[in-house]
Amino acid sequence: MFENLKQLMELKKTMTEMKNRLDGMEIKVQSKKNLFEITVSGSQEVKEIKILNDLTDVKKEDLEKDLKELFNKAIKDSQKMAAQAMGGLAGLGGL
Repeated sequence: MFENLKQLMELKKTMTEMKNRLDGMEIKVQSKKNLFEITVSGSQEVKEIKILNDLTDVKKEDLEKDLKELFNKAIKDSQKMAAQAMGGLAGLGGL
Protein backbone atom coordinates (compact mmCIF):
# COMPACT_ATOMS: atom_id res chain seq x y z
CA MET A 1 0.00 0.00 0.00
CA PHE A 2 2.76 2.43 0.91
CA GLU A 3 4.58 1.50 -2.30
CA ASN A 4 1.54 2.63 -4.33
CA LEU A 5 1.39 5.87 -2.36
CA LYS A 6 5.08 6.46 -3.05
CA GLN A 7 4.51 5.83 -6.77
CA LEU A 8 1.57 8.25 -6.79
CA MET A 9 3.66 10.94 -5.12
CA GLU A 10 6.40 10.42 -7.71
CA LEU A 11 3.82 10.64 -10.49
CA LYS A 12 2.42 13.88 -9.06
CA LYS A 13 5.93 15.35 -8.92
CA THR A 14 6.64 14.26 -12.50
CA MET A 15 3.36 15.71 -13.76
CA THR A 16 3.99 19.03 -12.00
CA GLU A 17 7.46 19.20 -13.56
CA MET A 18 5.99 18.42 -16.98
CA LYS A 19 3.33 21.10 -16.62
CA ASN A 20 6.00 23.65 -15.70
CA ARG A 21 8.07 22.54 -18.68
CA LEU A 22 5.10 22.83 -21.05
CA ASP A 23 4.19 26.24 -19.63
CA GLY A 24 7.70 27.42 -20.55
CA MET A 25 7.57 26.14 -24.13
CA GLU A 26 6.15 28.38 -26.85
CA ILE A 27 5.36 28.12 -30.52
CA LYS A 28 4.69 31.03 -32.90
CA VAL A 29 2.43 30.55 -35.90
CA GLN A 30 1.65 33.03 -38.68
CA SER A 31 -1.59 33.04 -40.61
CA LYS A 32 -1.59 32.01 -44.26
CA LYS A 33 -2.15 35.57 -45.44
CA ASN A 34 0.45 36.94 -42.96
CA LEU A 35 -2.17 39.09 -41.28
CA PHE A 36 -1.74 37.66 -37.78
CA GLU A 37 0.75 35.86 -35.57
CA ILE A 38 -0.15 33.88 -32.47
CA THR A 39 2.08 32.57 -29.71
CA VAL A 40 0.83 29.49 -27.82
CA SER A 41 2.44 27.71 -24.88
CA GLY A 42 3.02 23.97 -24.68
CA SER A 43 0.06 23.83 -22.30
CA GLN A 44 -2.03 25.40 -25.08
CA GLU A 45 -2.47 28.81 -23.51
CA VAL A 46 -2.57 31.76 -25.92
CA LYS A 47 0.29 34.02 -24.86
CA GLU A 48 0.20 36.67 -27.56
CA ILE A 49 -1.70 37.71 -30.69
CA LYS A 50 -0.12 40.16 -33.13
CA ILE A 51 -1.66 41.96 -36.07
CA LEU A 52 1.08 42.03 -38.70
CA ASN A 53 -0.50 44.14 -41.43
CA ASP A 54 -3.07 46.85 -42.02
CA LEU A 55 -6.49 45.24 -41.99
CA THR A 56 -8.57 48.12 -43.37
CA ASP A 57 -8.73 46.67 -46.89
CA VAL A 58 -9.40 43.07 -45.83
CA LYS A 59 -12.92 41.67 -45.95
CA LYS A 60 -14.49 40.58 -42.68
CA GLU A 61 -15.01 37.04 -44.01
CA ASP A 62 -11.32 36.80 -44.98
CA LEU A 63 -10.26 37.97 -41.50
CA GLU A 64 -12.52 35.42 -39.84
CA LYS A 65 -11.27 32.59 -42.05
CA ASP A 66 -7.62 33.57 -41.55
CA LEU A 67 -8.04 33.72 -37.76
CA LYS A 68 -9.88 30.39 -37.60
CA GLU A 69 -7.19 28.65 -39.65
CA LEU A 70 -4.46 30.28 -37.56
CA PHE A 71 -5.95 29.16 -34.23
CA ASN A 72 -6.52 25.62 -35.52
CA LYS A 73 -2.93 25.37 -36.75
CA ALA A 74 -1.54 26.82 -33.51
CA ILE A 75 -3.53 24.32 -31.43
CA LYS A 76 -2.39 21.36 -33.57
CA ASP A 77 1.23 22.50 -33.51
CA SER A 78 1.20 23.02 -29.73
CA GLN A 79 -0.35 19.56 -29.28
CA LYS A 80 2.46 18.02 -31.34
CA MET A 81 5.05 19.94 -29.31
CA ALA A 82 3.46 18.78 -26.04
CA ALA A 83 3.27 15.18 -27.24
CA GLN A 84 6.97 15.21 -28.09
CA ALA A 85 7.84 16.75 -24.73
CA MET A 86 5.72 14.19 -22.90
CA GLY A 87 7.18 11.23 -24.78
CA GLY A 88 9.32 10.42 -21.74
CA LEU A 89 6.20 9.74 -19.68
CA ALA A 90 5.41 6.58 -21.62
CA GLY A 91 7.28 4.52 -19.04
CA LEU A 92 4.79 5.41 -16.30
CA GLY A 93 2.31 2.76 -17.40
CA GLY A 94 3.33 0.47 -14.54
CA LEU A 95 1.52 2.52 -11.90
